[in-house]
Amino acid sequence: MNIAQAKDQIAHAVRAYLSCDDRGRARIPQHMQRPIVIFGPPGLGKTAIAAQVADELGINFVAYSMTHHTRQSALGLPYISTEEFDGTEYRVSDYTMSEILAAVHRLRKASGVAEGILFLDEVNCVSETLSPAMLQFLQFKTFGMHRLPDGWVIVCAGNPPEYNRSAREFDPATLDRVKRIDVEPDLAVWQTYAHSHGVHPAVTTFLETKPSSFYHVGSGVAGPVIVTARGWDDLSLMLHTYEAEDIPVDAELVGQYLQDDQTAREFFAYYNLFRRYESDYRVADILDGNTNETLTARAADAPFDERIALVGLLLDAVFERVHRVDAEKTALDLVREDLVQSHAADSKSFHEAFSQRVARIRQQALAKGRSQGRAAPSGPAAQVQDNHLVLLERIEQEATSANAEGTITYDAVKESYNAQIDRYATHARSAMDSIDCAFHFLDQAFGELSQESLILVTKLSADPGTVRAVTAQGSEEYLKHNKALLLSERNTDLIRQIEELDDQ
Repeated sequence: MNIAQAKDQIAHAVRAYLSCDDRGRARIPQHMQRPIVIFGPPGLGKTAIAAQVADELGINFVAYSMTHHTRQSALGLPYISTEEFDGTEYRVSDYTMSEILAAVHRLRKASGVAEGILFLDEVNCVSETLSPAMLQFLQFKTFGMHRLPDGWVIVCAGNPPEYNRSAREFDPATLDRVKRIDVEPDLAVWQTYAHSHGVHPAVTTFLETKPSSFYHVGSGVAGPVIVTARGWDDLSLMLHTYEAEDIPVDAELVGQYLQDDQTAREFFAYYNLFRRYESDYRVADILDGNTNETLTARAADAPFDERIALVGLLLDAVFERVHRVDAEKTALDLVREDLVQSHAADSKSFHEAFSQRVARIRQQALAKGRSQGRAAPSGPAAQVQDNHLVLLERIEQEATSANAEGTITYDAVKESYNAQIDRYATHARSAMDSIDCAFHFLDQAFGELSQESLILVTKLSADPGTVRAVTAQGSEEYLKHNKALLLSERNTDLIRQIEELDDQ
């Protein structure tokens, strides 16, 4: 399966493991909650999807690479204690708590959330001395003398032996006690992730034109060839940073992330062309509706790779605007719930209830980022989390300033909240106007319902944030082109069915 399907499988399993009946008892007893083990080539994003599931479910996440652990750090250090049996006192061996389980308890305490995911990477690559303890943990959820707390789900990742010389196959008895998920690279799925997480448009458009360059791990004439989803993601972040700091991007930088000479050369050449297109096509002006005949004619006469780059530039800029307002809307919904809950707290004054709620959310945000082993949230989830806290603190400050005594009243908070709603409405309308302007420009340059506009509407339709925003705000041009896309797909399907009938 692909990485998106694997994420759904993990999310569904975690929800099932945390599900309780009316009496508060786990529907699946902990000893029957099989650890989830994801097997797949390196660099697919196995750790990332587990962290995303934890963020989306609002639970903790602790991650460790098992190849970095010794038997002592995983099980705990032995020490001598005394116990009495049948009236005789004996000296016995005991163990301190595992470093890994200690990190789980620390995060539970810091976050105030009891449930979580413990993610263990490279579980089939541990040393021979640690291997028995690792198998014991997968089977019984204990390291040494200590057990994983209730409400914590084990998710692991491993590489098949062909990708890692130190990897070993699990024995049948162990495999019969885990929930195994096998994943493979899938460019289409990764592109959806890339657009929602702001991956550099030079990367996404290059892979649109050269999909075979997406993933390759193996041996080459000059040594290992390693081009992975993680490599593209990390390179994208470095490109964004170099551009922000005005540092020149060179071939050596690209080769450090794309460890295949041919792929690195081709992408570096494309990146230089892309930067030129970025300079020539003033995308912000296009999305604001400020275009001219010269720019439209330039696009109309452009070769294929330049047209794809142009669509990528437009798409990247539209996503930036739309995702910003989508995260703002989600955060406003969370703030509304904060206000409702604070207003309903009869045992406290509104001032006390609201202040405590803001303080708790602030503390939870800090705990998510600072705990050992924690994978910091990224992408849409992180944007919502940041917006939620920023909006609450802004409303708290404005409501406090509205009262000479510094007391927060419900009316003052409501007034500030409504002002944030108006602000969001302005941003949302501007984002929808950007979509309309992008389609207008492509229609002017390439004709109505062109291949370029169909690419744009296809990518927008695959993005959940854009669909939510368009559903809430409306976009005439998007709806028109989306209808044309559906008709085009229907025609293609009919042609395929006719051809199949002809072949019979």
